[in-house]
Amino acid sequence: MPNRRQAGLSTASLAPIAPMIMQLQSTLVNELHERLPEAGFPEVRPPHCQVLSRIGPQGSRLTDLASAARMTKQSMGFLVDHLEACGYLERVPDPRDARVKAILLTEKGRLARQAVADTGARLEAEWETKVGARRLEQLRDALARIIS
Repeated sequence: MPNRRQAGLSTASLAPIAPMIMQLQSTLVNELHERLPEAGFPEVRPPHCQVLSRIGPQGSRLTDLASAARMTKQSMGFLVDHLEACGYLERVPDPRDARVKAILLTEKGRLARQAVADTGARLEAEWETKVGARRLEQLRDALARIIS
């Protein structure tokens, strides 16, 4: 049975996937470090995107945000506190349980979340130029299956 190289596969197809994913993640982080201050959000760092991207339209609870981001409640609380102090978030009584606070995006927070999404879209457009729309969609589908 021929090995992968004998089958005509490229050297890149022989490389382990995890380091490539880590490199893509590093590229995204670098873009966020550069683009968010340019967009008027200098206080928002890449870890804050874990918060901004996960807050639902009716608000979210701290414990739910922490669970979705796979981080401790204390770590998520630190990120939320910073974003709240900078005016991106607000805490209000949760309509489902008055003992709990719901975390909501402010207008500034919604604009920052859009800047994060725009940065991701810009990167995806670059990737599409490199590999084509069909292959990028296949990658999206494969990654969705892997993380589900």
